[in-house]
Amino acid sequence: MNVSLGQALDLEAYRRRIDHGATLAPTRECLDRLILAHATAIPFENIEVLARRVPKLDLAGLQDKLVRQRRGGYCFEQNSLFRGVLQAVGFDARPMEARIRAGVPADVVTGRTHLATRVVVDGVALLVDVGCGTIAPTAPLVLASRDEQAAGTGFYRFVDAGNELLLQSRDAEGWKDGYQLQPGAPHAIDCELGNWFVATHPKSMLAHNLLVGRAIAGGRLRLFNRTLATFRPECAAPTEQVLRTRAEFADVLADGFGLDVAPADLDAVMAALDRLPAA
Repeated sequence: MNVSLGQALDLEAYRRRIDHGATLAPTRECLDRLILAHATAIPFENIEVLARRVPKLDLAGLQDKLVRQRRGGYCFEQNSLFRGVLQAVGFDARPMEARIRAGVPADVVTGRTHLATRVVVDGVALLVDVGCGTIAPTAPLVLASRDEQAAGTGFYRFVDAGNELLLQSRDAEGWKDGYQLQPGAPHAIDCELGNWFVATHPKSMLAHNLLVGRAIAGGRLRLFNRTLATFRPECAAPTEQVLRTRAEFADVLADGFGLDVAPADLDAVMAALDRLPAA
């Protein structure tokens, strides 16, 4: 078994965290099950950043937060941990960098601030991503295909963009850009730099806004600042409600997303929301 993050992986603790009791083997069936179980159990969230902390990317720190503390994380945390799990199982898995394109004008160049994973199974290269809010596919996508691909209850496609690859997802209004995959594999220092930028840069979206998401039966659940949205299926228009009180946020984070958030961190979330411009 090979784990590239430098420390021992407690695979059994991780299996308990995502409620995965099936046999582990480097097969497509196992990969499908692991992705869905992870996306359902470990939410995307940036509460650490709103509490003015830079998330740790070493395996010990990732396991402590995402597994033992039953918290979530964003792409650098989620996909680093998941890549370690896949390598421990025996998968051929390596990191991929990407530029976020969701909500960005076509003429604006964004930084390499997203981390995904390339996995090869039976000679087929696949995109695997358990850490991109509500646009991450809940099943592998074939990187060589330019056809529409179903993943869970969502639909995706790749579009060539020079020597890069643009991932798009379909919602109720049509195809939307997600992120643009970069050629080659990043080094650990590249991931550290991207992680630091996302957590600390004054213009980083995640440094100022609350974003929490997880896969649910038949769709997705997303909390963006004060708006809680349920997508069933992922490509349909959501049903929404606005959260207003600290108690409402505490209940949704615990019951809707399964997060064990410390009172001080919830205070940091509410303070960040209070700093946002009035709607």
